[in-house]
Amino acid sequence: MNTYIFLSGDHLQKTADDLRTLGDPVRLRILQTLTIDCRSVSEIVAQVALPQPLISHHLRILRDRGFTRAERRGAFTFY
Repeated sequence: MNTYIFLSGDHLQKTADDLRTLGDPVRLRILQTLTIDCRSVSEIVAQVALPQPLISHHLRILRDRGFTRAERRGAFTFY
């Protein structure tokens, strides 16, 4: 017997949005960098080797979608 799970429209939209968020290779590299420990934006920039404005843009998207959290520590933001 086949069992099907049907998602409501809201769940389908959230899943589609999450997949679009994760569909960007830069965002996946950022998340890979953050899997072991939290890092400052400058550490992420050094690890991913892309310009800081681009990294900040992708971090904002990841934060807005709930994939990361930001924490201010003095002059630095850690993810």
